[in-house]
Amino acid sequence: MGRSTMPPALLELSNPSTPEAQLTALRNLKNDIVGHEQRKEHAVEHGVVKALALLLRTNTAKRRRGAHVSGLPVEDELRFQATLVVGSLAIGGPAFIPPLLAGQVVPPLLEALAPAETPPQLLAATLRALDQLVDAAARGTGDEDAITPHLYTRPVAARLAEILAQPAPASRLVHQQRSLAARLIAKTCREQAHRKLLLDQGVLDLLAAHMAAIAAADDPSKGKKHAEPSIHLADLLDAISAIVKDSHYNTARFVYSPHIQSLFAWPKGTSGTGGSWDRLIPRLQTLQSKSDPYTKSWPALGSFAENPMPPIQASSSRSAVSDESETPLFTWLMFAARRGEGRERLAACWLLALLKKFGERWSLGDPTKPTRERHFSYLVVPLVVKMIEEANAEKLNALDPADREEMNLLVERSPLVLAELVANNKTLQSAAVDAKILAVLVQVLKKSFEPITTSTKPLWQPKSSAPAVRDPLVDVASSTMGRPGLGADLVHAYKCRESALLALAAIADSQDPVRKTVIEMGGAPLIIDSLVPSYAAAIGVNSQSVIKSPAMPKLGNPESVLIAACKVTRSLSRSVSVLRTSLIDHGIAQPVFDLLTHPNLKVQIAATEVITNLVLEVSPMRTEIIEAGALATLCEHCRSANFDLRYGSLWALKHLCLGLPPHMRRKCLDTLGVGWLKQVLNGEPLSKAAPLGMGTPNAAGEQVDMLNAVDEPHMDLDEEPSSSEDESSMIDGIPSLRPLPRSGSRYTSATNIRDRLQQIKSDEQDVSLSSERDDIRIQEQALDFVRNFITEDKASGEMIDHLLNEFNRSEFFELLDSKLRPKGAAPPSSDPASQSTAGAGTTASSYWSPNSSRLSSFTQSAGATPQPNWAAYPATDLIIASLYILVHLANGRPSHRSLLISQTSLMQHILPLLTHPRRDVRLPCAWFVNNLVWEEDSSDAVPTRKRAQQLRALGFEEGVRALSRDIDLDVRERARTAVEQLGKLLSGDSRYTSPGGNTVVREGIGSGLGGFRGLGGSHQGR
Repeated sequence: MGRSTMPPALLELSNPSTPEAQLTALRNLKNDIVGHEQRKEHAVEHGVVKALALLLRTNTAKRRRGAHVSGLPVEDELRFQATLVVGSLAIGGPAFIPPLLAGQVVPPLLEALAPAETPPQLLAATLRALDQLVDAAARGTGDEDAITPHLYTRPVAARLAEILAQPAPASRLVHQQRSLAARLIAKTCREQAHRKLLLDQGVLDLLAAHMAAIAAADDPSKGKKHAEPSIHLADLLDAISAIVKDSHYNTARFVYSPHIQSLFAWPKGTSGTGGSWDRLIPRLQTLQSKSDPYTKSWPALGSFAENPMPPIQASSSRSAVSDESETPLFTWLMFAARRGEGRERLAACWLLALLKKFGERWSLGDPTKPTRERHFSYLVVPLVVKMIEEANAEKLNALDPADREEMNLLVERSPLVLAELVANNKTLQSAAVDAKILAVLVQVLKKSFEPITTSTKPLWQPKSSAPAVRDPLVDVASSTMGRPGLGADLVHAYKCRESALLALAAIADSQDPVRKTVIEMGGAPLIIDSLVPSYAAAIGVNSQSVIKSPAMPKLGNPESVLIAACKVTRSLSRSVSVLRTSLIDHGIAQPVFDLLTHPNLKVQIAATEVITNLVLEVSPMRTEIIEAGALATLCEHCRSANFDLRYGSLWALKHLCLGLPPHMRRKCLDTLGVGWLKQVLNGEPLSKAAPLGMGTPNAAGEQVDMLNAVDEPHMDLDEEPSSSEDESSMIDGIPSLRPLPRSGSRYTSATNIRDRLQQIKSDEQDVSLSSERDDIRIQEQALDFVRNFITEDKASGEMIDHLLNEFNRSEFFELLDSKLRPKGAAPPSSDPASQSTAGAGTTASSYWSPNSSRLSSFTQSAGATPQPNWAAYPATDLIIASLYILVHLANGRPSHRSLLISQTSLMQHILPLLTHPRRDVRLPCAWFVNNLVWEEDSSDAVPTRKRAQQLRALGFEEGVRALSRDIDLDVRERARTAVEQLGKLLSGDSRYTSPGGNTVVREGIGSGLGGFRGLGGSHQGR
């Protein structure tokens, strides 16, 4: 029995007789296609999409002419049923998205998002249909964001704000509309442009108001009162998280929104406590003692729920017990996470993780920040770990479809929440490891590679021997099915794989034992398999019916999984033992190198970050990667228009250059291009106008423009305590470096909040500021490349000569001088005679008084010349990088040391750096002087004594004597060696040779463990 060319319902919709008959046909069509994919496809091929779009547009026009009555008349019912049919078609999968878009179904749906014009029932159905369209598009192989551009326009954002702003008292349908609108935002808001649009329309403030209305019922000081239903809390929290994610300014707008400030303000008269809010979560206590300071050590979290905290007893060495309190907003979110289950708990933990990240970057001035790690370790991390364990232990086949969908969501997203929580926090990483989460994550990763088979067979359908004849009246574009896309099970497997990889990357970020544990649990082969790109689309495979077989062992991975796999590989490659054993045994180099030329730019960036660790001198894969052509590829990427790729490639080249034979280094420099390197080192001219947000400190701690505030949160800075009075006075006027304000001194007034928001906005959104900051970062990498280029095991000076010849000596030293002298200072004269004249007039008293001392501080005697204005100097990172180039230049031949001494202007600008507040600057200065006075052999005795005399004339003798009393041990010892050698040279005894002539490699860059991205040293991975 054959199939009719067009179902009766479609005939009626194409040629309607009466509105009532058309409504009946729509209902019959809806009932006919629900749950039947072939009938949906048959309906699309016969032009149902155009008919649906016509119904939606026609009734919109009628409504705008005033055809609105109470209830749902025929016109509204037609529109309602058409919307349901559109949603049913969208459930069919990605193949239905192209015809629906071509048929112009989405615009009338978006126009219906008007609470004042659209009946509540129809509005809710419209939001649900849009949500189903977004879900279907997300499973596509090339048009995942096909619906998003239609949503994020100013009119649509305004309509979403209208839905959220509907006045109280609200009906059940209105609450449902708000929840659906929030869910739509949570699923689609992924770019900064989207977030800005919603922020400008007031959506974030409205979401915060609804969240506060739900939280108000939990306020212990006010008792229970009427509030919004908490059943929609998960959608509200997810929408808030989507808007504030990756934006400190948006997060600040949420934290400082009026409703949040009003409800969660710190109670007046309290001292470091959250008042009544503290009753909602278990109380944590800290033992305080002068003789036994508190250290962060945690019991096994697996038994935390069963074993309550033991009572704390005071002892002779521990004299006080104090309660640890959290901010009210954090307290309520922890309470909501502990009280809720499923999506609500997940959403609360996700928002907590984002707020924690914001608090680490922009301190709210609350006294509970030091205790936050304890609260998260005890109260949040165990909840997330428990979610991951329970979601993976659940038997999905025994659940109904709705519960199965929620459980799949928990499996996909809970590892992402854990990754965000523990990122860059060793304490929380240890808490997760103690909870035994690594084995669970590896199991999730392993399970994602299991074969996926279809549970149902496709229904039989007749095949005509003659080719199908298409109705010429049917629009081709809206009646042609798209690509089938990915099956729901495969998409779920990919998401689980990505989240597990990201969680492993975050946990293994900083601890070598954790990396080894991941390898021992069998994670390495799974990570290697995750680095294989997807090729299903290229061979035209219908992934909905793919069965894993020996002929096709793997489908490969989408871009998101590849990026996650690169991140975990980068974390593991920070371990020397793992790098030299497990990773090379599993052949990690080739798949990572192949990703350097992947079509997706983000994948290239992620692969470049891994290559940076794989090309270090300690890496056994270095030769393999070089032979594969990494040098040419990285040099090409250095010219990319994308800053992140350009920056990462130069970082990798910096490591690759170190230790190469001279001919390979010359090839590297020639391929990269001296002209390009000069352009990068010179940088772009700085903006003359001072940007907004003044007061951000540079690395030295001065109040300057944010150009010096290089945003590298993973970089280890010098954390040694200093008792310097000058340091305290220097940062006294800097808001972000002042000590935490006293209890109750927070951003509460409108003026303070407005200033704070302006500072955060400027730091994040000022385009010129961001470009200047990026320019400093890449200049630093270029300087490090130059330093590694001239570094030699044997001080032959061959590479130094080559560099000076390629650059032009005067131009090269002027470039270095520009990184060391204060901004606005006159450049050195090109006339050597004038430099000598200037040098002759320089005496030690320029920077050092006879009684100056730096025994334990940076203070100077009353009659001494004031300290230089460090705010006028270039970024401190550039100063450090330039100084280490000079250290290595001074490690060359004696002629190179004499050449350096002759650069009088350069030497004059180095001298004040010996008093710099940061030991990272003072240490290379001490090494520099050490190398300058090193005697190569007996034939170098006279030139060395002459260099010592020139250093005394320039004032360096007094400078290193002051450094010999430095508070830092390393600086002090290097300076004492220089003082001893200078004394012997100047007294006529040249038999002593300083160990300072040994090759000096800047800690953390390009050698040893410090060269790894994220392992020790001063330069860590991003």
